[in-house]
Amino acid sequence: MANFQTHLNVGILVSAVTTLGLHTAGLVQAGQALPYFTLGVVGSLLPDIDLKTSRPSNALFSALGAVLAFIMTLPLTGRFLPLELALIWGGVFLSVRYGFFEIFSRLTVHRGIWHSWLAIAAVALAVTNIAYWLWRQSPELSWLAGLMVGIGYLTHLCLDEFYSVDLFNRKIKRSFGTALKLFSLASPWSSFVMFMAVLALWWLAPPADMWLERIQTESLVDLHGTFDQFREALNGAWTQVESWLERLLRSGQTVLGASAALD
Repeated sequence: MANFQTHLNVGILVSAVTTLGLHTAGLVQAGQALPYFTLGVVGSLLPDIDLKTSRPSNALFSALGAVLAFIMTLPLTGRFLPLELALIWGGVFLSVRYGFFEIFSRLTVHRGIWHSWLAIAAVALAVTNIAYWLWRQSPELSWLAGLMVGIGYLTHLCLDEFYSVDLFNRKIKRSFGTALKLFSLASPWSSFVMFMAVLALWWLAPPADMWLERIQTESLVDLHGTFDQFREALNGAWTQVESWLERLLRSGQTVLGASAALD
């Protein structure tokens, strides 16, 4: 299994390339690039929420606890004293951060239902609905938000599967196939609940007709030119990387030469 830093680095790379592609295609404006890039990176870390000791799970439940605490206490402003509001806020936060987190950890297993295509659909649709109903974004931007999280999530699962193959010893680890599965056969009840959640989220999701029409009319018409621009951007980035590697190699040779002279 890839470690946290590897997932973060690859998530940043894939999210950057995807955001650049969406911007080149005219689907994302320059001012919107950073939020979508961030969503992709967050999505690339989400699958490990089923691991109790992971950083993403601790961060997620801490943020969830804080958000729910504010949702509960802000409407009570003026009805309770500041100290009472602080106690209510702290009680809600601690209940979610430690109480609900403990229950969630006991009900889930690592590489269970959260490492599956079904989980990708559930998380992507959940973000789409949050962007549309809570953040008041347009249907097109809401679907793009869900897409970025879904791509990040898929990146994490693919990376886990890649690390399940030992290329040097030419063997496949027992964990192969546990990250990128359709659903969890070991937890049929969890799979059923998540499948029902996906259906509900799909029913609540904003219409995708305008988004699909925009792609057909604005993006696919000039698809060849879009790919040319994207290829030029990647070639320019690769040229910079090659130049940096050459300078690094020359510096290394200089250091080795100096060390040999001193010896």
